[in-house]
Amino acid sequence: MAGRIHLLDSLRGVTLVHMVLFHLCYDLVFFLGVDLPWFVGWPGSLWGGCIRGSFILISGMVFAKGRHPFKRGFVLMGWGCVLTFVTWIAVPEALIRFGVLSFLGAASLIGAVVYPYLKRVPAFYGTFCCVILFAVTWPLQSGGLGLGSVVLWDLPRVFYRTRWSYWLGFPDRAFHSADYFPVLPWIFLFFTGIYLAGVFRERDALLAKIGRWEPGVMAFLGRHSLCIYLIHQPVIYAFCSLGAYLKG
Repeated sequence: MAGRIHLLDSLRGVTLVHMVLFHLCYDLVFFLGVDLPWFVGWPGSLWGGCIRGSFILISGMVFAKGRHPFKRGFVLMGWGCVLTFVTWIAVPEALIRFGVLSFLGAASLIGAVVYPYLKRVPAFYGTFCCVILFAVTWPLQSGGLGLGSVVLWDLPRVFYRTRWSYWLGFPDRAFHSADYFPVLPWIFLFFTGIYLAGVFRERDALLAKIGRWEPGVMAFLGRHSLCIYLIHQPVIYAFCSLGAYLKG
């Protein structure tokens, strides 16, 4: 427990609860056929986007406090491969290729290599630059660079013609994944979290308040986020399958 920032654990726990609820709604809609118009509309998209962004941002913030980033990276990448294999066998229509676990594993490995260089950039300027780079690279899957969802500069199509470049952010037309977090643009949000942690460290009074945050249920969930993430979808899927059986 020493050295942990319980507020970040708690924030990750809250985000994890939202993720579980989001996946429950997803399975209810797409496996049970429950009518949830708000979920398939913009409110559901906004909810999912906030969950994804928050999870990656917080993961970046706790990166500097973590130990053994290479080991953690390989462990997360390994579990990502397990999820790909399991979904390929059990639910091929919801195949996961380079989902959030694979990305966080890759981000941990990349972060372990570049962190000494990231620290050379002042935290405020690093945060600003990473936010800009995240926005500029966001439309990569649409074929280019731009701002938000608007493509302003088309990239050569050769980037998207190989089936093995999807992990970097250049999927071909046949690519499909139910959970997709390529290195670009998400690595820049992960780096934003690293720099935000640096901004907080530069504010001693704020860091002291964060450090005094008392651990609770959400902090416990946040500390065990990997285990909960791995088991929550099978539990929800089993629940939905039972519901579909009883309904039929």
